[in-house]
Amino acid sequence: MKSLKTSNTLKIICYCLIPILVLIIILNIVSIVWYSNYPEEFLNDGNYINSQQFSDNYLYNIQRAISIVKNEKEYIQDNTQIMLSDTQFQIEVENGEKVKTEEQKESGTEIIDKYRDENDTDISEIEYNFYTIKNYDILIITQEGDIITNVGRTTNTDTVSKIKDYILSKKFFWVYDLKNINTNIDKLQYNEIVYNGFSKIQKSNYEIYTALREENGEMHTYNALYSLTYNTYQYAFASIIISSTLLIICIVYIVISIGHKKGQDEIYTYGIDKIPYEIICTGAIILLAIEIFVLIIALKFIGNMANKFELDSGITISIFMGIVGYATLTTWAVTTIRRIKAHVFWKNTIIYNFCKFTLGGLFENFNKTIKLAMQYGGFIIISIILSMLIQEISIIGVLILLAFWYYVFKKMLNNTNQISKIRQKISKIYHGDIDEVLYEEEFTGELKQIAKELNDISGGLSNAIDEKMKSERLKTELITNVSHDIKTPLTSIINYVDLMKKEEIDNEKVQEYLQILDNKSQRLKKLTEDLVEASKASSGNIQLNIERLNVKELVKQVRGEFEEKFEKRGLEIIETLPEEEIYIEADSRYMYRVMENMYVNISKYALENSRVYVDIKKEKEKAIIELKNISQDKLNISVDELMQRFVRGDSARTTEGSGLGISIAKSLTELQKGKFDIYLDGDLFKVVIEFDTDN
Repeated sequence: MKSLKTSNTLKIICYCLIPILVLIIILNIVSIVWYSNYPEEFLNDGNYINSQQFSDNYLYNIQRAISIVKNEKEYIQDNTQIMLSDTQFQIEVENGEKVKTEEQKESGTEIIDKYRDENDTDISEIEYNFYTIKNYDILIITQEGDIITNVGRTTNTDTVSKIKDYILSKKFFWVYDLKNINTNIDKLQYNEIVYNGFSKIQKSNYEIYTALREENGEMHTYNALYSLTYNTYQYAFASIIISSTLLIICIVYIVISIGHKKGQDEIYTYGIDKIPYEIICTGAIILLAIEIFVLIIALKFIGNMANKFELDSGITISIFMGIVGYATLTTWAVTTIRRIKAHVFWKNTIIYNFCKFTLGGLFENFNKTIKLAMQYGGFIIISIILSMLIQEISIIGVLILLAFWYYVFKKMLNNTNQISKIRQKISKIYHGDIDEVLYEEEFTGELKQIAKELNDISGGLSNAIDEKMKSERLKTELITNVSHDIKTPLTSIINYVDLMKKEEIDNEKVQEYLQILDNKSQRLKKLTEDLVEASKASSGNIQLNIERLNVKELVKQVRGEFEEKFEKRGLEIIETLPEEEIYIEADSRYMYRVMENMYVNISKYALENSRVYVDIKKEKEKAIIELKNISQDKLNISVDELMQRFVRGDSARTTEGSGLGISIAKSLTELQKGKFDIYLDGDLFKVVIEFDTDN
């Protein structure tokens, strides 16, 4: 399931499928709607020319042409009547009386003719009109002899008869000569249109010649759409169901997979998700507005359907704007969902940052503040209501108010007790006690969730400690077993070397080799002993014999054993010991080992011909032993690294040693409840051992 969420290929497929499925659903819905309006058309061959819609569109455009002619003639008549009325008024003024004579009527006729001459409307000339009807060639001859057409004037169309022949030569034409209909379109025969708009055409008393233009964009569009819907209708319902199901699946998958990325367990966000959401919304709205504006212009091209070029251009622009709009909407939706899933929706807003800046800490706990305010407001409102009841029902109202206050106090006390238990649990975890478990049923609300998380923390710490103890135990057992296995053959080697040294061997080379074998075997024996002791000390697998120990005597004893080694390297010991005796509770054997390791370390790594300072003092019931010396090598190592096993200050390893001395000393000190610290200051090496005094 996780691999599906992070599959980029599947996401791309779903993003591409969504617009395709939406278009399929829309197309099938259109085919169903079309069938509901023209059910009989789906019984023919799917040709748009044979459809009722084509017939309706054709008749509609003929009626538009008739209306244009009528409107123009009414305009001419109205203006002529106005001019006639003005002339008659002028005659009346001249004669001083209102009379209508035959001479005046004749004068009116002359005025009409004059108006026509001035406006180029002589009935013997062809008038060009119908330019708004772009998909049809039209010729109309009125009863008065006016000739109106939109056929362009050429040598083949410069007379009425040539225009008629031109129209009749077209592939699809329709003609009405005031008596009969002549057409090669089945749906526009007389018997098909007699009850569908033909009466209006008849009443006009116009001769009408029309034909479809060959570059008809309307024809191209409707024919393609009709054929498409005709072919999809029979599967429309099943296609809608399947496409809708796939669409829902794609959308659900995308919503679920948004924010998931390979190698990332948490919701992954991009740079766009950090942009304030208000800016994203504003940008998306502006882009969509521009895209819709361009789309409207493209749809106007399609709506005009003047020719195939404009139609195809409009469709291309519409598809491109659809893709861009889909990309804009998808980007906006994806960043919105990703912000919500990553819980950064509110934080990445200008409003949030403004409120955070102005309100500060109050806004950080906004939800809790609102919740507390609502609870406190509810307490006040209920208290006011109960106080008002006191005036009506006196004693009972007082008792109810007191009971309510007690209930609120009880809830607050319970909440305080829960917080106290959680604090105690945290304190115990801090001090290492992780065994106690909080019972979640004793807590409510957010405190219940906190109790659950604390229990999980305790369980996690317990498991971690158990694992570490197990690991340490296994390491100790491994070191012990390996050391034991090494000691057995090593003992034999040492014994045989001793026996060989007792033999009288004259060869000096052999004597030299025996000495080297003796030194190396003794060093290996010491190393195995240190390994066993280090593993026991670190795991606490040591039996201590705690007794009252004199610190001054311990230091003097160790110094006595190392005086000769210190003299060989020119090291001068400067001791500062108190007059009083200082006692501590410790195991004398292991405390001697601690001091011995420190003196061995000094004898190996201190700068030759330098001083070594040993101070013993008592401060606040604490016995403190300090050892200071100057290192002969540069101390380019940290204190933490120096306290680890097998780490030596001599990185070049020019001196003998296992790197376990300091680690053993620290472990043994801490087992005896002491404190062991190292301080490095340049080449100054300082060890501080601290115990509680027992004076």
